[in-house]
Amino acid sequence: MIPSEQYWTFDLSPFVFQVKNLNFSWVTTWWGILSLIVIFGGGFFLIWNQIKKYKYQLEKSNSEKNNSILSKKIHNLEFIQTSFLYFFAILVILYILNIMKINWGLRWYSTMYLIGFISVYVGCMIWIRKKTLMLTENMLMNLITLSIIGMLVGARSAYVFVYNWDYYKTHPWEAIATWEGGLSFHGGIVGVSLAMMYYCYKNKIPFFHLTDKLVRIIPIGIGMGRIGNFLNGELWGRPIESHIPWGIIFPEGGNIARHPSQIYQSLAEGWGLFLTLYIISRWKQKEGTLSACFIIFYSLYRFMVEYFRAADKQINYFYLSNFSWNPLNAYPDVPWWQVLTMGQLLCFCFLIAGCIFLYFTRKNILEFTPEWLKRNDNFFKRINLEVVKK
Repeated sequence: MIPSEQYWTFDLSPFVFQVKNLNFSWVTTWWGILSLIVIFGGGFFLIWNQIKKYKYQLEKSNSEKNNSILSKKIHNLEFIQTSFLYFFAILVILYILNIMKINWGLRWYSTMYLIGFISVYVGCMIWIRKKTLMLTENMLMNLITLSIIGMLVGARSAYVFVYNWDYYKTHPWEAIATWEGGLSFHGGIVGVSLAMMYYCYKNKIPFFHLTDKLVRIIPIGIGMGRIGNFLNGELWGRPIESHIPWGIIFPEGGNIARHPSQIYQSLAEGWGLFLTLYIISRWKQKEGTLSACFIIFYSLYRFMVEYFRAADKQINYFYLSNFSWNPLNAYPDVPWWQVLTMGQLLCFCFLIAGCIFLYFTRKNILEFTPEWLKRNDNFFKRINLEVVKK
């Protein structure tokens, strides 16, 4: 950033890297092709062969302790095998984009969400090792992949149909251009929830058992994502009415100082929510309680901080005085509490939904009771039996 009079002018690249800046010439050389075959082909074959060997030993073993050790080794190798496939797929995609000269790049916002998903992975791995989360390492990778797809579909769909339908109804093919920006967090939550419901149904895992763990870590992704918004120079705040030393001039937002609302949202929706849920989680809860609290407190924190954020220009603001959408300068004397954004209206709907969820969780199973522990043990026994059958 460079100083501009009494405020700072935003001057950062929105990209971490772009495909056109990556050198893929080595892929077509003889040593590049040989390296790929050795690393991915050879590595995948060796891991597959070792998994097959351990499964045979597991089938012949009668020792419960030995079975547990072999099952853990199999799960670890399956995770490495899946990672090989992911890395190879990413390399292929980047190479294809490069040779097609598609100017695509990893933006700060996307990078921060990747950090969020990595945080989810690390946290879940800790719970898996403690056997307090009904997942295996390989199942976790599949869940994260499905959740990413659900998030993108849900977030993009909500943005297209709720935030900018007037544009996309005449430009339908641009609806899939997620790389150009335009994602709704509320839609992402719905998309992830639906993906997890399907995954839990398929793998016979209680839905709230899984979500109660994940919502403890998701605020890290939200906090990092808002920092990514700031680094991208997007979703800036409302104009500053009186001087504050941390005001910023965003070039695309006009030559006026604005609130860095992305940072406010990171502190409230991200780190503040993380701390809130951590404090609540210190007590035993009925399953689903923490998930409901996530929805409730996220809605409350975002609703408050949204008063510092500028509305999406294609929607503008909602005025309670005449129940209509209008540009802000159409009613300059309207009290601030009568001016709402689409995000605030969605937060209000989510707040009601969270309260309803909280009411229905009162009959759910209590964490760490003998019944809860027995259910976890039965899950891991079932998984071990499935590994043997495979």
